[in-house]
Amino acid sequence: MVTVTVPATSANVGAGFDSLGLAVSMHNVFTFEESDRIQISSVDGTHVPAGSNNLVYRSARVVYDQLGIPLKGLRITQRNDIPMARGLGSSSACIVAGIMGANALLVDKLTDCLKKMGKRIKVSYF
Repeated sequence: MVTVTVPATSANVGAGFDSLGLAVSMHNVFTFEESDRIQISSVDGTHVPAGSNNLVYRSARVVYDQLGIPLKGLRITQRNDIPMARGLGSSSACIVAGIMGANALLVDKLTDCLKKMGKRIKVSYF
């Protein structure tokens, strides 16, 4: 099992939109396990999509697809302390969690892929 904790963020500070930030001490916590089917639940009672349309799952799926690794399913649990639709980054937290959780389950294969891409860019363009 892999646990990923993602903090809330905000760049939506009034007139400082996209130029001022705000530190917020809220986090969403996600656990990931490979499974033979999709199982998604919230441990805090927040309604989250429980199927393949869940943003965390969709983000993890992109990692598997990008690496060409078959994915039967995932068991994902979410603790959602970041309120949704309040400008505190709940959607971006789901995306980051899906990417990081999948990468951890795949033993950093995405990290290795990114390193290889970086080396190719360095050799080819500099």
